[in-house]
Amino acid sequence: MEKKIYPVILSGGIGLRLWPASTESYPKQFLNINSSNSLIFDTLKRIENEIFHPPTIIGSFDHRFLIKNELKKNNIKYRSIFLEPMQRNTMASITICTLDILKNDPNAIILALPADHIIKQKRIFLKVIKESVKIAENNFITTFGIKPNSVNTSMGHITTRKKKIYNGFLIDRFIEKPPINIAKKLTNSKKSFWNSGIFLFEAKNFVNEAEIYAKKTIDLAYRIQKSIKKDMIFKVIPNKPFAKFENQPFDKSIMEKTKKGVTVPIDIKWFDVGSWKGVLDVVRKDKNNNSINKNVFFNDVKNTIVWSKNKKVVVVGVNDLAIIEDNDGLLVKKISNDEAIKPILNKIKATKTESRSPYQKVFRPWGEYQSIYSENGFLIKILRIYPKNKISLQYHNKRSEHWIVIEGIATVIKGKKKFKLKKNQSTYISKGEIHRLSNETNKNLTLVEVQTGSYLEEDDIVRLEDVYGRIKKN
Repeated sequence: MEKKIYPVILSGGIGLRLWPASTESYPKQFLNINSSNSLIFDTLKRIENEIFHPPTIIGSFDHRFLIKNELKKNNIKYRSIFLEPMQRNTMASITICTLDILKNDPNAIILALPADHIIKQKRIFLKVIKESVKIAENNFITTFGIKPNSVNTSMGHITTRKKKIYNGFLIDRFIEKPPINIAKKLTNSKKSFWNSGIFLFEAKNFVNEAEIYAKKTIDLAYRIQKSIKKDMIFKVIPNKPFAKFENQPFDKSIMEKTKKGVTVPIDIKWFDVGSWKGVLDVVRKDKNNNSINKNVFFNDVKNTIVWSKNKKVVVVGVNDLAIIEDNDGLLVKKISNDEAIKPILNKIKATKTESRSPYQKVFRPWGEYQSIYSENGFLIKILRIYPKNKISLQYHNKRSEHWIVIEGIATVIKGKKKFKLKKNQSTYISKGEIHRLSNETNKNLTLVEVQTGSYLEEDDIVRLEDVYGRIKKN
């Protein structure tokens, strides 16, 4: 194969059906579900192959530092990172990236794939993608179909015609989340597949089909291309025009309408972990089909998943449950009842309850922090400064800080002094004192920070210098 494929990684989802482990500030593509790595890392490694160009990644502006950290800590090369100001589904994301790639390569072939899938058969995945390029070169848009191994009313289904196009079949129709009686028939049909949400197409053919079936979307995307701004390593999409996109998936905008849709069957041990039932399907289980977790103890329990990072959980005499404990909350539900959680989470938002736990990790361009305890007048945090990074040169008007090094070597600017702190060493930063914390090493720097004062919110920071461009200009 002479042409290399341009991968587009779709990382804009939130995965609220996996709440409370997946949240708006830390969505499921950054979780470690079936390995020691995040889902997005495994996706990026999956397309680290000679048949691909470096990936184009598109995700939320709010997750920019999560994306940056995944790339930097794993030394992953990339082509571009686009940041969306809000969710507008996959049609908008794919269109923005396709037009950008098309500017540099009029014959580009694109593989659009979600950042949050599990694929265990990487070699077969790459082989089938490579074989399917000729379908794209003949002006067809390919999706990859997974043969159902169970009756599933949460999955989108595709039925195919008899006519073959190379290693695929012409698409007959899409059936989104069918009722149970239809899902049973589809599962038993040889012409029915789950929709993997992975698409392969020639960029110019995508534009042609969009001109026919999604004219408003393609015209808007062309206009937006002119106003995308560079910010550090990111390409930031402007808010107002992006909000005008219809909130539609690529399937509905193009695939359900085009006469050039093809499905290629693919057997790659694929999992869409979009629900806790989906997670249970993929994780290690005991003889009673319960998830295995060192913190969890079962007695007389079947078909149950318990997710707990820190707390010991004892489960007795129940079946078919998802019991999920994380920093943001606790979920107990029937494992198969996936859709019922969304209206409840919307209700929580409507009550204006704090959507993020004060003890959840927060990511910054220099690293991350987590509040672990607070009372009136003081707050304790764990700071982690990534290698070769530093916070801004700053001071605080309302608080003082005490830093204690737990791991690594800290380079500290304190007033006119500059010095280093090693493990178990500490320093005190008084209110109003100019300071900066740097990690000049190749390993993480971890500190305990104790803040004291009458006001301990994050907006009590006056930045004097900042390598990440966060100083507001008057």
